[in-house]
Amino acid sequence: MKELDSKDHKILYHLFLNSRQSLSSIGKKVGLPKNVVKYRIDRLQERGIIKNFNAMVDIFKLGYTVYRLNFTFQYASPEKEKEIINYFVNHNNTWNASSAKGRYDFIATILVKNPNFFYSFYEETLKKYRYYFKEIFFSQLYEKFGYKHAILFDETSTDDKRAYEYRYDGQIIDIDSIDYKILCLLSRDTRMRSVDIAKIVNMTSTSVINRITKLTKTGVIQRYSTNFDTNKLGYKSFIVNLSLRNYDKKSNIIRYLSSSPFICEIHKAIGACDLELTLFTANFEHFYRIMEDLRDKFPEDITNYDYLYVTQVHKSNYLPD
Repeated sequence: MKELDSKDHKILYHLFLNSRQSLSSIGKKVGLPKNVVKYRIDRLQERGIIKNFNAMVDIFKLGYTVYRLNFTFQYASPEKEKEIINYFVNHNNTWNASSAKGRYDFIATILVKNPNFFYSFYEETLKKYRYYFKEIFFSQLYEKFGYKHAILFDETSTDDKRAYEYRYDGQIIDIDSIDYKILCLLSRDTRMRSVDIAKIVNMTSTSVINRITKLTKTGVIQRYSTNFDTNKLGYKSFIVNLSLRNYDKKSNIIRYLSSSPFICEIHKAIGACDLELTLFTANFEHFYRIMEDLRDKFPEDITNYDYLYVTQVHKSNYLPD
């Protein structure tokens, strides 16, 4: 497979920052005509490097609670594992689902507006598949920071500016069913034209644009981004569950991690861990070096951590219909 050149990396970077911007806008930033930009984007999609274009929605502002479940399988044949994965992927409230290796084999993120719904879903899941789960790791996520993917552009960058941040602050934005339908469509494809969205929701394109503008101004739409196959970019995607000994140092640890170009996301969590990190690293040795540097920096403040690396993303950023 032909290696990506610097123009491809710049296109990916600007799509990560805003995947809804025009081809002309991207072209001006990377120094290419828009028809060449389109050709390169199409080629990146054909090669599976770009998986999809997604709107990053602040699900807390919609009243959702976020639960993360990690599973280690036992006694499960490949067919049974596939059945379990499909069970989560096809569930309406599954926001993300990925296969992994390391401490856990599968990870799922569930969105619910009523905790009782989650407990019912959890009990239903255990009734069907408890025999095949050796270990279950449970946490509730309540704050999320995402950082610019400097690895796509310039690995020497130490820009710790947050590309997006969600947090539960009790503020719920009131939206109607049409707004929500627009959000669902954009969460699946941010490059869908307003005129095409308008046909689906039976409105004028001007009304759709006005609604999208309002959703953006209220912070419901945080930004437009892109999901990449990080393996095809030469990076492994690691998720780390970090437990702290000294909770007072949590902000210091977040600040330190924020300066790394290999940090993708940081979640604050309640449950079996205190922080959940997503990192993109070149290999296992690189990952271990980052984690050892972290422990050397905060030797008395971190109790332990476990990790997994994502091998396949089955579902990502899908809002419940």
